[in-house]
Amino acid sequence: MDVTSLQKQIRQLLKEKNAVLLAHYYQRGEIQDIADILGDSLALSMGAAKTDADVIVFAGVHFMAESASILCPDKKVLLPEWKRDVPWQT
Repeated sequence: MDVTSLQKQIRQLLKEKNAVLLAHYYQRGEIQDIADILGDSLALSMGAAKTDADVIVFAGVHFMAESASILCPDKKVLLPEWKRDVPWQT
């Protein structure tokens, strides 16, 4: 599967699940390109606190997802697992 198709699938799932994708600046460009909010740890925590989405998908490190969970106890916070079998990762 090519990157563009995968990005479209991710955006569609986010829409279906009323989810928002937060990505840290150090994430790969392919993730940054489809993020709803892109920033540093502080900007992402503030964005998480302001969203009306039901689900927060956090492309960052564990402590950032924990911060979002504390700031948004009524929302589901997900931290994607990194896998080596994604075609564009080395």
